[in-house]
Amino acid sequence: MLSSDLKEKVFSFLQKYGDKGFIVLKTALSIAKDPNIDHKLGDFSFKHLVLKLNSMGFSYNPVNLIRILEKEFGLIEKTYSSSNQTWWRFKDIDAVEEAVYSENDVEKVEDPKIRLIAVKYRSLEPAEIYAFLQKTLIKPSLTPADKAKFRSMVFNEIDQLVKLVDEMYNYEEFFEYEISFIKEIFKLAEKLSRRIENEHLRGFRGRQTISQEDILRDDHRGHS
Repeated sequence: MLSSDLKEKVFSFLQKYGDKGFIVLKTALSIAKDPNIDHKLGDFSFKHLVLKLNSMGFSYNPVNLIRILEKEFGLIEKTYSSSNQTWWRFKDIDAVEEAVYSENDVEKVEDPKIRLIAVKYRSLEPAEIYAFLQKTLIKPSLTPADKAKFRSMVFNEIDQLVKLVDEMYNYEEFFEYEISFIKEIFKLAEKLSRRIENEHLRGFRGRQTISQEDILRDDHRGHS
């Protein structure tokens, strides 16, 4: 496969699968380039990929995206498989890396308004917000620090991201992925806010029950 054809496949994959696809592909590349990993079986393994994603705060299962990279786009090929590990290699790692890290369409646009929107988006570090929300949602219990950080994030970064969507819709052809990713962030934020509310209500009802018991107990003492 010509490197130009392969790059087009990378662009198509990123266009279709957005930030999740970018993160999985970028993480696989980083594993392939890691000198501390033994690559005799391939560029990256499923185990390494999952561990690396988890360490970055991304808890989603990359199995479907890996299958798509292999079967649908032909960017990787399986080199080893056993009962406890599976490895792949990039068919042309240099071409994939160049495509992943090349300038995107927004950066090639002359319109300063479009480029400013892209700058605003990147400055808010949406991937970090997404990672925090995912990590916090799977915690067995939330600390006051978790809630405080979430509250600050809602009134600052997430609020700014949602406002940014309105600007992006004016240039939707350039910001399709970003709009989709912001919507994913907002869904996670809604889930976390509902969890915090439910925990608060459970605590409030518990205190209310205790209070009623105290009243009844005091009332009983008054009549005895």
